[in-house]
Amino acid sequence: MNTTRFINVARWNFAINRSQYLKLALSLFISMSMPLLFFILKTIWLSAISGSTELALASIPGTSLGTWMCGCFVFAFPILAGYTFHNLLTKQSRIKELTLPASNGEKFLFHALVTIGGALLTYVVSFFLLDVIQYLFVGIVYGFSYAEWVSYISIFFNEAGLRDPLFTSSPWALLILDLMSIAFISTFVLGNAIKYKHNVLWTILFHWGMWFASMLCLGLCLPLLENVDWDGLSNWLQGLDPDNTLIALKWITVLVLAAITTFCWWMSYRLYCRAQITTKRNK
Repeated sequence: MNTTRFINVARWNFAINRSQYLKLALSLFISMSMPLLFFILKTIWLSAISGSTELALASIPGTSLGTWMCGCFVFAFPILAGYTFHNLLTKQSRIKELTLPASNGEKFLFHALVTIGGALLTYVVSFFLLDVIQYLFVGIVYGFSYAEWVSYISIFFNEAGLRDPLFTSSPWALLILDLMSIAFISTFVLGNAIKYKHNVLWTILFHWGMWFASMLCLGLCLPLLENVDWDGLSNWLQGLDPDNTLIALKWITVLVLAAITTFCWWMSYRLYCRAQITTKRNK
């Protein structure tokens, strides 16, 4: 990898696609700010009809904004991942992309870093900024003694938050949840490498199709369960060490998710390297 070429690719892309990157970042920020607007309006309304600040603020969980913004991560990141290869959308943009004086690896790495890394940076900055806005709103209007009730960051970093069982006793749960998110997002990157237009919709339809096929296979396999020797299976399961079995299942889950993620990025890179100005799939 040539650092000078990589920087030149970055400069060219930011110069050409600055407005698009800003629109994507602004869209993510606005989508995350909707719950905050709802929170402000609901707080003012409840305070007006009840005449009690404590009742108005207590009716809204302190982590509500954080929960909603975490939900934005689930919905926004796959969509943004679908824009990883936006420079290949049109025939003219493909000509410019393919003729850039840089290797495929350098261009691919740049797109991955900008889309995934840029989206993550925008998300984190927006999260903290919106939480500060919420904190200041409650502090200025109702008093800062109430602000900690609704600040997600304050609740998370206080003593109770640090002792949350999710963060102290379930590292496997966090690892598997993170890998599931990464694998899910990676499928949208692969979808964009396969299809440049309407790729997000096609990837969503693919996930729905896989879910439907799984449910169909499960339904077709149900009659076969009547022939299972349940007594023998129960005795076999009782003979297993529950701790070792659980650890083995965790490792299998981690390895499967890591394999899916690796395959998606490997195939995305191969398809990117084989990109053509015009193909049957992308005209």
